[in-house]
Amino acid sequence: MSEPAGAPAHRSESRGRQYLVIFFVLFVLTVVEVGVSYAHGPKAQIVVVLFALALVKAACVALFFMHLKWETRVLRATVVAPLSLPVIYALILISEAAWRRLSG
Repeated sequence: MSEPAGAPAHRSESRGRQYLVIFFVLFVLTVVEVGVSYAHGPKAQIVVVLFALALVKAACVALFFMHLKWETRVLRATVVAPLSLPVIYALILISEAAWRRLSG
């Protein structure tokens, strides 16, 4: 009862504006991804850039549309920890494949 009656409306307007900003950011990142996919250059660098852009987009979606930005650190950790395991596993497999290629 301590908040004025107009406070929730202002909060929803700011959230709506924030969603529009995030939509614009995701749109720009998608345009950049399409541009990078048509770029000429080493495929490995293009893949790394596209992967980084995809991670940034996924983080934006998780933070704002899954509302993780406003959650506690413990809840964020329960989401981030399982998602980081496949990345770690992939890095281990890639490094093992590179080691086998270089050593034999």
